Amino acid sequence: MVAIIVRLKLTLLRNALRRSVWRMVGLIFGLVYALGVVLMAVVGLIALRWTSIELTADVTVLAFALLTLGWLLLSLLVFGIDETIDPSRFALLPVRARDIMPGLLVSGLVGSTGIATALVAFGLVLTWARTPAPAMAAVVVLPIGVATCFLLSRAGTAAFSSVLSSRRFRDFAFVGLALLGMSIGIGANLIGALVGSDFQGLRVVLAKVAAAAGWSPFGWAWAVPADVAQGRWLVAGLRLVLAVGFAVVLWLVWQHYLDRRLTEPVEASRRTGRIRGGTVIERLYPATPAGGVAARTLRYWRRDPRYVAGIAGFLIGPVILMVVQVSNPGGQRLVAAFAPAVLCWLLGSSLAQDLSYDGSALWLHATTGMRGADDRVGRVLSTLTVFAPLVVLLIIAALVVSGDWTLWVSVVAVSVTLGLTSLGVGSYVGSLWQWPAPPPGSNPFAKGQSGGLPALAAFGVTSFATLVLSLPTVALVIASAWYGALAWLALAVGIVVGLIVLWQGIVRGGAMLDRRWPEVLSAVSER
Repeated sequence: MVAIIVRLKLTLLRNALRRSVWRMVGLIFGLVYALGVVLMAVVGLIALRWTSIELTADVTVLAFALLTLGWLLLSLLVFGIDETIDPSRFALLPVRARDIMPGLLVSGLVGSTGIATALVAFGLVLTWARTPAPAMAAVVVLPIGVATCFLLSRAGTAAFSSVLSSRRFRDFAFVGLALLGMSIGIGANLIGALVGSDFQGLRVVLAKVAAAAGWSPFGWAWAVPADVAQGRWLVAGLRLVLAVGFAVVLWLVWQHYLDRRLTEPVEASRRTGRIRGGTVIERLYPATPAGGVAARTLRYWRRDPRYVAGIAGFLIGPVILMVVQVSNPGGQRLVAAFAPAVLCWLLGSSLAQDLSYDGSALWLHATTGMRGADDRVGRVLSTLTVFAPLVVLLIIAALVVSGDWTLWVSVVAVSVTLGLTSLGVGSYVGSLWQWPAPPPGSNPFAKGQSGGLPALAAFGVTSFATLVLSLPTVALVIASAWYGALAWLALAVGIVVGLIVLWQGIVRGGAMLDRRWPEVLSAVSER
């Protein structure tokens, strides 16, 4: 059964790669990136061999405990990732959970995440290879720790499957991921500042946190080699027993919920309700084709987890810049003042992938003869409805935290030109090429789609072209540091250049869509 399930997963992966060149290229890039991360982690673990046993113990226990916790958090927040072999597909077959669980375990570890985790875990053996006893202990706990990572993710997602499949939880999850990323960026900066000012204080904190992590279920297995290296054999034995027991409990929990899923497959609840009229904001749009597109896409921004994740993701950069620069004693408050321009710079990337997110629903545009320009205008209106208030709030917050209100003209000039130019470039790039994106309402991080690499290419082209076209305004803003009156000229130039680029993007992008509606529909519908 193990060989059958693993072969089935590899066959599905091979067929998916054959259907799309983008999938193949994206897989190669993903493997290269994962290999680079693994190599850096392993090199860092090897370098710990030349440090003290205490420091090596603290770093390894904390790092691998966080790795184990990461498997659980990403499985809960990014629900459905790497589900090539969905257990519910076996519901109609005469198999029990215990029959397919070994195969699901091995097939899950065969994926890129499982292989990367196993390679990093092997680095723990290299770290403790300074003496035979801790090296042997690391060899013993390696399979236990890796299996615990996988079992923890599967048991967690199985236990909370009914909650995780709801749209409201997915919305919360994507916002939570954005906040987590924001916290990591801010925390890393604060830790760096602490290292520079008080290394001994950081060392004490590291030891205390590592000790707590070692006695948590996430660190039981990984702390065994450290205990052996320090001669604490009794503690090492106790932690080994706890780690094995924890893995067994996770296996039984996973089996319990998997049995239920095989006999009562979870189906998405279908509720019907009264169709409500549009909100006040939606009624602001004119009763035109462009207004209809704007109202429809605005609903996506409110309800679709992919768009909710985009809003949260766009806000990460500016907020991190402001908080880091203000909290760091050596931070540049000038950088904090111009942080909102980052959000404006990224707006076009949302338009560049908007058509792909529509998927097969785009047939309505193609069959009703909608003008491409109306489609472009509608999507620009909905994007401005969502982000214009956020940009205004960020500019006010940035000027408050920077403490220099004299920069408001320059900040507005850069933000306006980047925002308008980005929307114009994104309107054109979005009509230039499309790709199959994760389906509406699904996990935007889900694997098995081909949108990763094309989306990255669209983001790169849009962001680079936006910067190039905004250079005149940026240059005038820089020069205004010596001649203050140039800030007003920069604002005027930014508005004019931005409006011209936006108009050209709508017109040229709309004309391209008029010629390519059938090809666009085929590109976004390919699964």
